[in-house]
Order: sequence, then C-alpha cells, then structure tokens
Amino acid sequence: MPALSPDEFVRAALQVSHSRLRRQHELVVNFAVESLTIIDTDDLLTQACQIAAKGMDTPFAKVLQPVVDSALLRLGHGVGWDASDIGSATVGGDDASPAGYAFTSNRPVISNHLGEELRFRTPSLLRDYGIKRAINVPVRGVSGTFGVLEVDSRDGEDFIESDLVFLEGLATIISMTLERLSAKLESRSAHPYSESILNASPDCVKILSCQGEVEFFNEAGLCRMQIADFTEVAGKPWVDLWPDVSKHAVIDALSQVKKGDSVRFESFCPTLKGEPRWWDVTAAPIYDETGELDKIIAVSRDITERHEQELRLAALVDAQSTKLSETGLHLEEIHHRVKNSLHLVNTLLLLQANLSNEESVKAQLQIAANRVLTIAAVHERLYRDANEQGVSVSEYVSDLLGDMKKAFGDPRIEHTVDAFLLPAERMAPLGLVICELVTNALKYGRGTICVKVVKDGDDALILVSDEGDGFPEHYPKPSGTGLGMRLVKSYSGYGEQCISLDTSSGLSTIQVRFKL
Repeated sequence: MPALSPDEFVRAALQVSHSRLRRQHELVVNFAVESLTIIDTDDLLTQACQIAAKGMDTPFAKVLQPVVDSALLRLGHGVGWDASDIGSATVGGDDASPAGYAFTSNRPVISNHLGEELRFRTPSLLRDYGIKRAINVPVRGVSGTFGVLEVDSRDGEDFIESDLVFLEGLATIISMTLERLSAKLESRSAHPYSESILNASPDCVKILSCQGEVEFFNEAGLCRMQIADFTEVAGKPWVDLWPDVSKHAVIDALSQVKKGDSVRFESFCPTLKGEPRWWDVTAAPIYDETGELDKIIAVSRDITERHEQELRLAALVDAQSTKLSETGLHLEEIHHRVKNSLHLVNTLLLLQANLSNEESVKAQLQIAANRVLTIAAVHERLYRDANEQGVSVSEYVSDLLGDMKKAFGDPRIEHTVDAFLLPAERMAPLGLVICELVTNALKYGRGTICVKVVKDGDDALILVSDEGDGFPEHYPKPSGTGLGMRLVKSYSGYGEQCISLDTSSGLSTIQVRFKL
C-alpha cells in the first residue's frame, strides 16, 4: 500500500485523537446524567468501571477500596476480572503500589511500564493477568478518600494525560453521587446534590422546577452571568434569561427533558450586563423516589473563546482564499508564509513549555517544538527544488545532518548515502525518520554516530549506529509518550515491521526500512 503523506498522517492522527477525546467526553456526560437516577452504590461503581473500560479501549477496570485495619485495597467492583476475584482480591495500599500511591497521596498516577518500574512494585493480581500498564485516580468519599478508580491494559497504546482527565471526571461523578446517596434526602424540595458540591463546579449549574423556573444558581454561574444576587433570577422562567434568537432551542430542550430525555445544545446568551457569551448546555431530568419528574438540572459551559476562535479562523481562511484568488500570490511567497507559520508554531510551543510547572510536560512541549522546526527546515529545502523531477537524497541528508550538528553543539556525526533521487512528497517523511533516529542516538548513545542510507530496490535502508552499550530490553517500545517511534513506524510505510536492531558488530545499530 502507498505510504501516507505527512499531511495525511497528521490528519489521521488528529482524527484519532479527536475521536477518542470526543467519545470520552460523551461517556462522562452520559454517566453524569445517568447518575441522577442511580439509587444503589453497587450499580454506581459497576457502571463506572464499565464506562472507564469502554473509554480507554481495554477490558480491565476496577474500583479498589481500603480493607479495615490493614494496608490493603480490595477489588470491590470491576470488569474484566474473574468473578472469584471481585470482592476478594487485594493489592497493596501503601505508596509502593500504583493504586496505593493514588490512595495515600490523593493524587492520580500513570504507570505505563509496570514490569520496569523502580518507584512501584507490580501487584501480584496484575502480574497474574499479564497487565503491563495501569492508570489510577483517587475517589473522594463523604468523610475521606473512598477508594481508587483504576484502568489496566495488557497491550495497546500508552495511557496519556488526557486519559487522566477522563477518569477524574468519572471519579468526580462517583463522589457526587456517593454524597447524594449518603445524605438520603427525604424532602422532595431538596436538591440531589448539596450546594457545596454544585458550587465546586466551574460551570454554570442551575436547578429548575418541573415547569422550568429557576430554583438554584451556583456561585460560578452567578459570576459568569454577572448576576449580583440570586434574587434577581429566582423564580423566573429559565427561558426568559435567553435572548429571542436562542429561546426556541431552550424551549425544545425543556420539552424533551420533561419527556425523560437528556439534551445537549449550543446557543448564544449574553450576561445580565450584556456581555456576549456562547454556551454548551446539558439539561437532564431529576426524578423523585417514586420515579416522577421532580427537578431539572441544567449545566452550561462557557465556550465563548472557542466560538470566537472558530469565527476568527473562518474569517482568516475566507480572507486568505479571497486574497489568493484576487492577487495570484506566487508559489515562492506561499512557501515563505508556510515556513514562517511553522516557526510561529515552534515559538508558541517553546513559550508554553517555559510557562509549564511540570517538567515532563515541559520536555514534551520542547520535543514537539523541535519537530516543528525540523519540518520547517525540510519544507524550505523542498521548495528550493520544487521544479526538479526529484530531490537528491545524498545532498539533502548531508545538509540536514549539518543543521542537526549545529543545533546539538557539533557532535561527531558521519554519514554515507547512496546517490539517488526521491520524490518531494517522500523527502519530508525521510527527513523526520532520520531526525528521530539521530536524536535518540544523541540522547541515549555515545561516541561517533554513523548514518547510512542505502537504496534497496523500491525501499531505502536507514541505519544509525553509535558506540553505546546497546538498547534496553523493551526497545523500541517507548518509555515516554512514544510519539517519536510512532512517527518512525508511520512514515516508514511498513508500520511495526519497519524496525530491526543489530548488536553483532559491537555497536548499537537501529535499521529502518523506508518505502520510497
């Protein structure tokens, strides 16, 4: 099959990432709505495990709770585990196990390489199931930490920071529902959540009567809507707070909620002082103990900034399209603008890295910035030879390695490249693969680095050697986010089969087969 172009690869990666985030967001929203009708703790925790496993594309999820008078956590609820283990299996509750660390420190933790961890021991339960990765978030209880929500995986992609956000969302819903259930509210006029929980939300949260009148407004909502005092809106129909252009969406939403459905929509509503705002709204029914509609909960998230960015982007695209059609900008000018845009992205990433307090986040942003700069350099060389039938691989690689030597303080890098031409659309992937392999050698190897590119039929063999001690046992399985190795595998055109290692020569040599 033909190799993906750089643009196709980026679009595919963005689509996968966007699809995963969107699915996780929908699962959290649906669970939040469903939690309003849950009256049994076991049902709550079992559903949470099912949703966590679905959102993370793995069969294993569980809720661990502390065992009284011991330093253990018991598998109380879960999916993917043998029935005999649920309710009886235990793991360490101290900070030497991933779950124990999350429980004792009240902080989330990701462990993508359990078998190689120095900070944690691998619980025997996870070893028995062949678990290689675990992600844990604490679950708050009414009077302390209730337990830990954990998702495990035998294989697949590493867990990432956005997965923590997904699990913490589920953990928050569990905590809120536990508080509601423990309170055992008897009054029909009482809210299903305490005001302290509703006021903890950064979103605009309203409790409405069955007829749609405002009965409660959380503090963040009053602030965002610039309402000085709740009495200004208390008892008013919710629909009256919206402008005429948006009232039809609100009326439709209330109608569907009264039928028992949950609703989500986006619409415009200015603050009480007239400042324009756009909102992403979720409305859902709240039932009493007899199953009758009692209240309506409406949660509005301020998406004004996103909406304005979308408008600015659309205007920019339209303006640029008009300008291109009217003035017929030269191809060289277009390339120049692309290069400048890539340098701007590089600068923004570096600025964000400098602002980050997390070293791991800062490092990943810096790596991303370097990759963008590499793409900019590749692009500049390609458009210089835009009118040629192909680009000289030997000249291109020589120039590219020269730039890398300048960027990394002039390390010893030697190269041997066969003389052949390559179409422009495959030069950028070739350059990125070589940059990733040389960067890894500079980071983890030592001595002279040798780069060799050999034409082999319809393929090229890229070999990068250094005088280091060799590769770790898990290599090329990534120890971090793994984006570098995923780029190499994707751009090579051969996926997982593209990489091979050679230690027979006494050097650390990695070989990548690249489709021309």
